[in-house]
Amino acid sequence: MRRQGVGTLFWHVGEMELREGSWTWKAPPLAAATLAPGFRVVPVVRLASEARTPFTPDRVAGLAGSLRAVAAQSGELQIDFDCPNRLLDSYTSALRNLKSAIPRISITALAHWPRLPGFAALTRSVDEIVPMFYDMQGDPTGVSLEAPPPPILDPAQVEAAMQAWSACPIPWRAGLPTFARLTVFDRTGLSRGQIPNWSWEDFCFHKDLHTLAPTRLGITLFRATAGARVAATPVNEGEIVVSRFTDRAALAQAVVRAPAAGAKGVVFFRLPDDSDPAGASLRDLGALGSSGQAHLLLRQSAEEQLELVNDSNFDLPPRLSGDKSDRDRGYALEIDAPAPVFREALAGDFRRVAAHANPDAKKPIPTVVPLATRLTFWFSQLRAGASLRTGLLQLAPDATLNGVRYRIIPCEGITEWKPISLPGTPAIPP
Repeated sequence: MRRQGVGTLFWHVGEMELREGSWTWKAPPLAAATLAPGFRVVPVVRLASEARTPFTPDRVAGLAGSLRAVAAQSGELQIDFDCPNRLLDSYTSALRNLKSAIPRISITALAHWPRLPGFAALTRSVDEIVPMFYDMQGDPTGVSLEAPPPPILDPAQVEAAMQAWSACPIPWRAGLPTFARLTVFDRTGLSRGQIPNWSWEDFCFHKDLHTLAPTRLGITLFRATAGARVAATPVNEGEIVVSRFTDRAALAQAVVRAPAAGAKGVVFFRLPDDSDPAGASLRDLGALGSSGQAHLLLRQSAEEQLELVNDSNFDLPPRLSGDKSDRDRGYALEIDAPAPVFREALAGDFRRVAAHANPDAKKPIPTVVPLATRLTFWFSQLRAGASLRTGLLQLAPDATLNGVRYRIIPCEGITEWKPISLPGTPAIPP
């Protein structure tokens, strides 16, 4: 993050909810000062309430005491509250009172707030605003192939919303998404909610999910042809599963548009981690302003293992739809030998491995590993700096990897056959 010029982290330290008339912590808040030494860490507190009057004077007084303690060391705080339109005036009044207890307050905001009558007063009650330019409309009913749900980041909507924010009289940063999500819609097209804790391979290679259309703005629709589970979530026959990830081109466009519209900077929601719903890698986000593509290298990592490495700053994105069939998904790492030298091959980190003889014929012959001249390892995506290892890849006695070659289908720049990188041999430059 330092190499990419990141100086400030807005860190979610806890959530408060209105319980029995008082704002109460759902869990003890984190100590922001110890989270990321060397960075400016702004503690973020999420507020959640369904009450009609969450900001009465007594409730605000209690809230101020709790938030003052969180902001005591840094002197600043960000409040994350999806304020309904009807509560904007009372929220503004509460923020004005909180400002007397906390030197610097920023808030998240919904993208449409500049159109509300109370927006000018709101800007006088805080120091900075972070409008969220994603999920700018809820999931519609009647979702189908002809009526897909909206993307997480819609370039046209972002353009219009940023234009409205260009008149904001106080500093603001553009809140942009990096995450991905998976949603189930029932047979009538009504959302059943999000699927938690999924991985790309949970649905990229799912035998009971069929792709309905090519991916567009990060949206891919699948239909369940039988009752199934995706991750741990049951999906009924005929229901639609929608994958939505933040489209990289749309995100790059929004990053450029934000300062042109007057934004002080951008804030990415959320910080990438090693889970697939977190979306793009931090290295890929840092390369948004440059052109390039993923560079993958297959090398020998151990005596009987191979490792596929993305040694670039660009993610190889999930491939959820192709042009051959509704099952044309994912990537194939093909390893080809001039003779049947393989004795055992395990998938390891890959989704699965298949073995074929006569692989260049119109109809390759599936076979057992010892009779194969080509092995195919399937995978769904590979982030910048990440790698995938095969399991045990055992060769016949006295056989070596000299003369064994590989390619990745379909992957721009890597579809031609290349030699495997062996210890002591120079790597092929990207």
